[in-house]
Amino acid sequence: RDDVESRGLGDVYKRQGVAYMKKINENFCGYIKVEDDTYTYNVSDNIVTLLPAQSDVSKRYDSLYRIKSHNTDTPEYLFGEDNDSMIAILHKGKFVTNLIGTNVAIRFATPIIIKASGNAQGFFSKLTEDWCKFHAITFCGGNINALYTPDIAIEQPDISELLKYDGARTIKMRPWSDYTRTTEFQIENEKVTLTVSVGQTAETNNAENRGAYNLGKMYTFFRFSFENAQRFEKIEKYYIIVKKIVAILTAQNNVCFEEVYLSQRNSEQKYFKTGVCKIFDPYENYSIRQRHKVIPIFSVFDYIPNLVNGIINSKADSLLELLPEDNKMVNRISIKNVQDLCTALEVSYQLDDKRKREKDALVEELKKNIKNTIAEFVKEHNEIDVNKETTISSAFQYLDYTLKQKILTLYNENSDVVNAIVSKYSLPSVNENSITSFVKLRNNKTHSGTVEWGESANIYVPLFAIVYASFFKYIELPHEVIKSTLLRIF
Repeated sequence: RDDVESRGLGDVYKRQGVAYMKKINENFCGYIKVEDDTYTYNVSDNIVTLLPAQSDVSKRYDSLYRIKSHNTDTPEYLFGEDNDSMIAILHKGKFVTNLIGTNVAIRFATPIIIKASGNAQGFFSKLTEDWCKFHAITFCGGNINALYTPDIAIEQPDISELLKYDGARTIKMRPWSDYTRTTEFQIENEKVTLTVSVGQTAETNNAENRGAYNLGKMYTFFRFSFENAQRFEKIEKYYIIVKKIVAILTAQNNVCFEEVYLSQRNSEQKYFKTGVCKIFDPYENYSIRQRHKVIPIFSVFDYIPNLVNGIINSKADSLLELLPEDNKMVNRISIKNVQDLCTALEVSYQLDDKRKREKDALVEELKKNIKNTIAEFVKEHNEIDVNKETTISSAFQYLDYTLKQKILTLYNENSDVVNAIVSKYSLPSVNENSITSFVKLRNNKTHSGTVEWGESANIYVPLFAIVYASFFKYIELPHEVIKSTLLRIF
């Protein structure tokens, strides 16, 4: 449809003021180009199969040989059409071909497919940049809805209307400004504006509803908009950042969005949809956490710039590693979880490199004294090169507090948060003995390959909360907010 334009924040139809969510089929085909060669393609889920589009057999094999030598060191988008609209398919890595060359089929797995939102002159005349560029990328619905429930956009009816029993009902939307917020930050020196709001889909009456009339639905969306047009190559980076934000606030990695789409900005600074994205993920299922079991986006909204920086700088990686990727693993603990948690606690201790603890200064003083002792020894004994002939260098390099001592320190710094969770679930106290038993689980698995659970894993959840609390401290979330948010997800 070519009559789509934006009114302020949402991509909408002029007549109805609401959006139609457009999907990319699971299976479709068309033509695509790789350098100067044209291929027919078929997409089945995320597997793309190419066939040279030449009638002459020798020319088909020439195309096969050329694609084998195609430079695949850098990810690239392959452009074509699907007999309906323009299409772009992300290709990463090698093309898979028949080893002996008896089959000209070429295959690869794609993580992202983009389809143009229009195919007529009206659509192309509105583009303010090349189609392969965008001014905004919007993530709609899915697990975002739990972080800021869409019903916030509905004006609650008067009590007198609720008392009516004549079948009449009014649904009234509140103004955009009542439920929309924005914040700004930078990603790789590019100014980004995050908009959080609620959108609507139009009413429909189609075969999928078996004749029922659908009044439409509402969904929460996150939108990244940019001062400068971005190329398709940036989509994956922005998707990963938003996905990690939602995962951290949901406490699960297996999160999804109902739709991801691209927009361009016209001369009136309004957005119009230019493409819909299909982004593949490895998850068997998706988180079903409800609103009361996640961290609301607006409880951390003022710290989103810090959260984004933490994600970009890989400070959130050890936390994300702990989050379940399958609903079957929620409330379950494996020995790998224990190992990952121990690693995350090590990282948490060093997370804020600007912060100096008094006891850390003692270790630095010890290192300095050892270094002076080594220097004195070398002066008196030139017959030995201690750095080359002994293990002093490696031993000195890793001199630090034990993991048990680090966890105790982290616990003391976050004791009220941890104790609240311990009390909530009637768990064993976190103390030197329980921490020692927990660390032994990891050590026994690492050094002997054995696992004897006993009661050692009972403090897993409180220690997991320490990792969360440490990361939230790193992004400067206030202490009272940290405690209240963690009691929602634990």
